[in-house]
Parts: sequence; C-alpha cells; structure tokens
Amino acid sequence: MPDPVDIIVGRNVRQFRALRRVSQLELGEALGLTFQQIQKYEKGTNRVSASKLHQIAVFLNVEISALFEGAGMSQFGSRIELSPDAYALALSYDRLNSSAGKEAVKTIVTIMSGETAENAA
Repeated sequence: MPDPVDIIVGRNVRQFRALRRVSQLELGEALGLTFQQIQKYEKGTNRVSASKLHQIAVFLNVEISALFEGAGMSQFGSRIELSPDAYALALSYDRLNSSAGKEAVKTIVTIMSGETAENAA
C-alpha cells in the first residue's frame, strides 16, 4: 500500500503537470523516464527520489515545497481535489490585490452556480 505522502506528492505532480498542459510523455522525456514511470509517481505507487523531485520542480517551474502541499495534514483524506482549471482559477484569485475584486469574483461564481448567498457563506 502506498504511503500517504507519496500519494499526495504524486497528486501534486499530476496537478501541476496538467495545469501547464504537459503530457506524462513530455515530463518523462525531460527526466529521462518513461511515461509509465511518471504514471507510477502520480499514483504514489513508486516513490520519487529527491533528485527527481528537484528535476520535476525545475521542469514544471514550481517550488519543490509545492509538491508536498497538503502532506503536513493530520487527516490526508480531508484534502479537497481540484481540477486543473479550478486550481488555475484559485491561483488567479489569490493574485487579486483588491478585496472588492475578490468579493466580485465570489459573487459571480455564487450566482453562476445557482447557490444562494446564505448557502455560499
């Protein structure tokens, strides 16, 4: 059974790879690996060595710590999974400097999802 940290690291690699629209084959070629090995990393079946983690972080242009995001949680099952589009939207939202802009985005998403203001809070 895979270690929960290996699963989280693999999930994060997959999310960053998808966000950057890089295929498993492309990532594998950049690291000198097969796409099957990348699949095993992303599932947490195989552990990623420190040197490969560094290469992955450099290739995907992320901090290596981002690949461990969520690994410090006491309950691994409580992590919310995001699609690549939702993750990209969350990153863009975080970059907004205006609190009014953030409120506007939340209002728009709430209206479009059909939620009421009371349910969204």
